Formats: sequence, structure tokens, C-alpha cells
Amino acid sequence: MRIGRFEAEDETRIGVFTDDQVRDVTSEFEDFQDALSRPHDADGVDGETFDRDEITFKPPTTDRNTVFCAALNYEAHAEESNIDVPERPLVFMKLARTLVGHGEPISYHTRVTQEIDYEAELAAVIGEPARHVDPEEALDHVAGYTILNDTSARDLQLSLQVGDDEMLDWFSGKTMQRTTPVGPSVVVDEIDDPQDLAIASRVDGETMQSDNTGMMIRSVADLVSFVSSRVRLEPGDVVATGTPEGVGAFQDIKLEPGETVEVEIEDVGTLVNTVEEADD
Repeated sequence: MRIGRFEAEDETRIGVFTDDQVRDVTSEFEDFQDALSRPHDADGVDGETFDRDEITFKPPTTDRNTVFCAALNYEAHAEESNIDVPERPLVFMKLARTLVGHGEPISYHTRVTQEIDYEAELAAVIGEPARHVDPEEALDHVAGYTILNDTSARDLQLSLQVGDDEMLDWFSGKTMQRTTPVGPSVVVDEIDDPQDLAIASRVDGETMQSDNTGMMIRSVADLVSFVSSRVRLEPGDVVATGTPEGVGAFQDIKLEPGETVEVEIEDVGTLVNTVEEADD
């Protein structure tokens, strides 16, 4: 099953997605958090059906949720970044207003940043509240998996000078409005092992990253457990698990308005977005 959020006829709805269509199951649930806590209750809902090209995909989370992102979680990416692997997970957060859905534009002001980058990531979407869960139990709290493109403004992230020290500016580099694609939907009960999935990114059809989630330093279960030790995870919260090597910053590649970025993860799907100049 693939469950997510979409907009049709000026309404935001909850849907069950197939390759070609989406079935509206909004009537069964109080909200999307409720849907993630009991997704299979959507099976018997006979809702209105839309073709996928008739809808707007929305991020498969809610405005009340938080996106937690693991940094430097593939050893080869840490090496290309010339940064030692941290002794414990390094996690930053994104605001809901940072997110866009599949097919929506990645909107940057080129007067603010000139170095836009891509990062392919597998993301776990929480289905049951989790607080201080052990890694062995952590995946029981995951509703399913989606894709996150941790699009980053490298010239802002990597250029902050504080006295004699260079610091990473996570907020400016990672959290600007309408810059982080997530989706297309949440894959429920179809992935037996999140640590054995091919992951890739492409820019205008050219492969930039190609790896396997088995190369993570810390597993999905480890990351969910770690975040739950700091805060209570709620249905709809997203835990993104880091990116493999091959990001643009270390290949002298930057995204330009008009270019299309695809992130594909085996058994999860393909997240596609085009870069454009922001108008707000």
C-alpha cells in the first residue's frame, strides 16, 4: 500500500496511490496522522478516484510534524566532505514550510544562494508514537518509507565565519522555504529490509549518486531509536537517513533553474522536482 496526501479540486485530501491513480480515503480518518497510525483501514473505503496527472502531490506528513535529518551517515559521503564520522548521530531538523511534494518546484532565490545541491535520502515515516525505544523495537513504530531530497544551499551552509573558525550554517543551508522535496507517498508493509535498497539521484537524466542503503553507518532503526531518546516521535514525523557520496558540492556541480532532479529508491519509487526561481 502507498498512502499520502494530495490536492484536488482545491482540497487537500488523503489518498491511496497506484501507478496511475489515487483513491480518496479522507472520510475514514480524522487527519493524516490518524491515517499513518492505521493505514490499512483505508482498504475498504470506496472514495472518489483521480488520475495522478489531475492532482498535486503534497508532502506525506503534516504541519504539526517535524523532519529529523541525519548528517554524515554514509562513510564515503563523510570522506568526500572531509569530515570525520561523528561519534553519535548528528541530526538537524526542518520546518514543515520547508517541504514540497513530488512534482512541485524547488524554489530558490538566486539572489540569496548560487550553489544549490541535491541529496538522495531514504526517509522513515512514523506511525506509532515512540519514546526511548530500543533499536530492536524501533521499526515497529515506522508506518512506512518515503523519499527525501535534502536540497541544500552549499554557499550558505559552508561559508559561515565565526571569529577564526568556520562553522556549518544548518538553518540557512538546509531549511529555506519550499526547498525540500518529500514523497511521492509512504510505502506501507512492502519493504522487508530498509537496509538493502538501491538509491540513486539524477540531474536532467544524468546519474549523480548510486549506492545502497546497506552502506549507512547507522541503520534506520538506530536513527529512530536515537531521535526517540531526545524527543517523543509522533505519527507523521519523518526521520531522513543521510545521503551517499556524489553530491554536487564535491564535483563542482550546482543546480540551475530549469533543471530536473530525480531521486529513485528501490521499492519506494521516484521523487521528481524541477528547480525554479522563487517568487516570494
